[in-house]
Amino acid sequence: MIDLEVLGSVLSATPTMARELAKNFGVANPQSAIPSVAGSPLWQVVFISFGVILILFEVVRGWRLGLMRQIMRLIALAAAYGAAFLGGSLCVPVARSFFKMPDPILSILCGAILALAAYALVSGIGAILFKRTSQQESGLVYFIYGFAGAILGLFFGVFFLWLTVASVRAVGALAEGQARSRPRASAHDAQDATSRALEVRRRFLSESDDRVPALATSLARLKNSLELGLLGSVFKGTDPISQRTYETLEKAGSVLSSPERAEKFLTFPGARELSEHPKIVALRSDPEIADLIAERRFVDLLQNSRVIDAANDPVLAERVRKFDIQRALDYALEQNSSTAKALKR
Repeated sequence: MIDLEVLGSVLSATPTMARELAKNFGVANPQSAIPSVAGSPLWQVVFISFGVILILFEVVRGWRLGLMRQIMRLIALAAAYGAAFLGGSLCVPVARSFFKMPDPILSILCGAILALAAYALVSGIGAILFKRTSQQESGLVYFIYGFAGAILGLFFGVFFLWLTVASVRAVGALAEGQARSRPRASAHDAQDATSRALEVRRRFLSESDDRVPALATSLARLKNSLELGLLGSVFKGTDPISQRTYETLEKAGSVLSSPERAEKFLTFPGARELSEHPKIVALRSDPEIADLIAERRFVDLLQNSRVIDAANDPVLAERVRKFDIQRALDYALEQNSSTAKALKR
C-alpha cells in the first residue's frame, strides 16, 4: 500500500506548499491523547486534492454527457433510493427461497440489488433517448447542453465527496475507539510486573494484533485529519449525520476492542436481559458458532440455522430496538475510567 504521506508530498509538490495550504485553510495540529491518531495537515491536503479531482472529473463528465443525460442520472439516483428503501423488505419472501440468511441481511442485499438495477435501467434509457453534448448540431444548443450538464456534474461531484467524507468519519470513529483503547507505553509504566506480563501474553496470543491496530490507526488518523481547522468545521456543519452518532461509534469501537469492557457491557441491565434470552443462550453455548467466529467464517455464520432463528425473532428484535445502547456503552467505559483513576493513585 502506498503511504499517504508519500502520496501527499507528490500531490502537493513540496512540503512547503503543503504547509502553506494547510495554513491558509486554518489547519492546526491538535494535541491528541494518542499522537499516532492525531490529524495531519498533509493528510488533509491529500484528501482535498482527491476531492478537487473528483469534482473536476464529474464536471467534465457532465459537460460531455449533456443536460438531459445528467437529468436522467438524477432521476436514476432517486429511483435507486426508492427501490432500495421500499423494495428491499418486499423481496425478502422471494429471496428466502434462494439464500439462507437472516431477514435483515436479505433486506439489505435485495435493496442493494434493486438500487443498482434501477439506476442502470434509468441511466440506460437516458443514454438511448438523448444525445451527448458533442452530438448537438447547433452551437448554442451545444453550449447550453454542455454548461448545464457541467453544473449538474458539480452537484454529483459534491454529493459523492460528501458520501466519502461521511463514510470516512463513520469508519474512522469506530477505528479511533479501537486505537485509543490500546494500552500506551505511559500506561504500561504505571502497571505492575504481573499486569505487564498478562498484556504481553494477550498480544502474543492475538493473531490480529499486528494487522488490525495499524489499519485502525490509519483510519482514525484520516478521520481526524478531515476534522482539522476551518475545513473540518465545514465538514462537521454540513454532515447530516449527527455528532452523537459518531461519538457512539467511537465508544462502540472502544468497548468491542477490550474484553474487559465487553464483559462490563454485558452486565448492564438491558444487556443482561438480552444475553439471557433463550435464543441468545443457545447461540453462546453452540460450539459450532464459536468455531465459525474464531475462524472468521462470517458467511457460514450468517447461514447458521440458530443465527437465522434468533435474527428473525420479532420479540428479540423488539427488545434490541428498545435497548439503550448509549447508556450501556457509557456504563462499560466507566469501568476503564475508574481503573485509570485507581492506577494514578
